[in-house]
This record gives sequence, C-alpha cells and structure tokens, in this order.
Amino acid sequence: MVESNAVPRFLPSAQGLHFANGYAHGPTVTFGPLDPRWVGIGDAANGLCGGMSFYVREKYKVGLPVPADTDVPANGSALFKNIVRFQVESLDLLRTPLHFWRAAALGPDGLARRSRQVEWPRIKADIDAGALAMVGLVREASRNPFELTKNHQFAGWAYEIDGETITLRLYEPNWPNRDDVTVTIEGGQLRQSTGEPLFGIIRLA
Repeated sequence: MVESNAVPRFLPSAQGLHFANGYAHGPTVTFGPLDPRWVGIGDAANGLCGGMSFYVREKYKVGLPVPADTDVPANGSALFKNIVRFQVESLDLLRTPLHFWRAAALGPDGLARRSRQVEWPRIKADIDAGALAMVGLVREASRNPFELTKNHQFAGWAYEIDGETITLRLYEPNWPNRDDVTVTIEGGQLRQSTGEPLFGIIRLA
C-alpha cells in the first residue's frame, strides 16, 4: 500500500515564485561603500534558493499570494531585498552551513543512511503537520568547506512511500512553475528528477 500526504492547498505552480533562481552578478548586501564580494561572499549570482524557499513558506503560512513576476527581480528592488532577508534567515546564524558540512563529512554511504533514517522522518513530520518542510540538498559529499556553495535549499510539499521507495515532491527554485520535481530515496541511493548530483538531504529550520 502506498502512503502519501501533501501540504493542503499548495502547488509550486501556484504558490511558488514564478521566476528561476538565476540572479545577475551583484551584492546581496552592502556595508556603506564596502562590497562583501571583495572577499568572495555575497554575490547574488551564486543563488538565493534559501531566501526564495523561506519566502514562499512565509507567504503560504500567512495566506498571501506570491508576486506574479516572471522576471528575476532587479538587484536592490523591494522583492530582491525581501528575498535576501529570508536568505539570511535561512542560514540560521550559520548553523545551516555547519549542518551541511557535518552531513557531507559523513561521506556518501553515511550521508545516504542518515538521510533515510534521521532526516527523512523529520521532513515527513513537517509535511504531516501541514507545513512546508525546509530541506537542504547535499550536492558534494566532501569535508572541504569551500564546496558548501554547491549545496541547495528547497521546500518539500508532498510525499509518497511505496515499499522501500520514498518520493519527496518539492518547490525547487531552480525549476519554477513545475509540480513534478522530486527527490527519490531508494535503497542507499538518492536522485533528483531533474538530474542534478545528489548525495543526501537534511531537514532545515
């Protein structure tokens, strides 16, 4: 028997942002005349997936629609600043990068095992409670902290469990307006339906 559940009245094509996570080069924040990109951080072109996912979750929680914009917001616009604010929130005082690093340091086998045994039940509990689950995708199983920028964040909104196969449906900021993007856990393997590399998943705040 297949077990399934979904967050009520949520579809990425309706409640997700309608533009892709593809920002032009530019600072996410500035400190007066100082541009943090000078030290290699804070370039919007590196992506704002966490900000987009947390923004969508907040709009859903309060029952407000997302903007109808289909173009990526300009650097410095009101929407851009709002997404950046949620991007900072998604870092959870830098606990999120540390969580990614600890997960990746387990190596491929340990990370896949933790994804199924520890992280997945927490993600499932969020969805069962009617909440979008904030989830991290671990793209590199490496101890190198400079690989952390390759990781990704999204919102899980539904799942199906068929025997040993778990399928998690996601609002994926890189693939807007699609309700069919999934992550599948099958045995000790994880895969994303859109083909990107994937070693594990982690439940975020």
